Amino acid sequence: MKQLVVTIFAALILHGSLSLADGLKLETVALPALRINGQAARAHTQGLEIAAGKYYVTARREDVRPRRALLLRTEPAGTNWDVWDITSVDAAGKVMALDHPGGMQSDGKRLWIPVAESKRHGRSRICVFALEGMVAGKPLKPVFEFSVNDHIGALAVESGHGLVFGANWDTETVYVWDLEGRLKRTLTGAELKARDLGVVTSGEVRAGVAVQDWKVVGDRLFASGLFRAPESVKVSPKSRWISFANFLETDFQRRICFPPLQDGVELAREAMAVFDGLVYFLPEDLGARNRLFRVALADLLKRGVAKEARASQNQGRISR
Repeated sequence: MKQLVVTIFAALILHGSLSLADGLKLETVALPALRINGQAARAHTQGLEIAAGKYYVTARREDVRPRRALLLRTEPAGTNWDVWDITSVDAAGKVMALDHPGGMQSDGKRLWIPVAESKRHGRSRICVFALEGMVAGKPLKPVFEFSVNDHIGALAVESGHGLVFGANWDTETVYVWDLEGRLKRTLTGAELKARDLGVVTSGEVRAGVAVQDWKVVGDRLFASGLFRAPESVKVSPKSRWISFANFLETDFQRRICFPPLQDGVELAREAMAVFDGLVYFLPEDLGARNRLFRVALADLLKRGVAKEARASQNQGRISR
């Protein structure tokens, strides 16, 4: 028994610590300090994905001008980051103003990452990178890419039906493409409002979740982001985590979770991933001291509040 206690204690020292936040069991996992070319660096976190046991993070480097779009990789108990500059360049090799990478997802073999201008309704390129082609220290080029005339802040990939979901700035619009980049559908206005998504900044006043990162896992779409409302409406905590079934259908269902503040931090404000029965949150910028939080998927679902559009005969289906 003594040996078991020692083993558990050692594991927590190496990989993180457990805490209880408002009844939710959270594990804090330490990540390496961010250093680029041997120098301390600072980057604004955007997206998180877990593939083959490694952590992939998209971030915008904030301590250089012009700012740069980064793809970072580390692993549990890792001591450094692999760093790739994925800032878009034009045909002549000139750096473009696309320095804002977003929420991303893997289709199992490739990472789908949006890289956008850092402004509302700015241009974006959807860049697809082969996981096998990611070699530390070597430049990274997309195996496939296409342009979008809007700021795409987060992508989710549904490989089973060959769909890619893209949320723009404040999720005023959700785009649905096929895996060749052909636009299949857009959702706006009332369709997003019914799903508790989207924030309109002019004209109609609407409160909703601005998606920062989202993932399709199995037959569900999971989204995280900040709930934004008129200034007169005070909300705490502000971050939301939502599980959708039948997202594209009129009989969609959703379960909304209100993650508690952790050390004063909104858990679902930035990057999020779902992997092997756990939900991972990376809400803070990267710098000298870094950490992510993880919690059991089942615990978040139990904590959530179920809301349905209407009775469904095909519960759990993501449909075209």
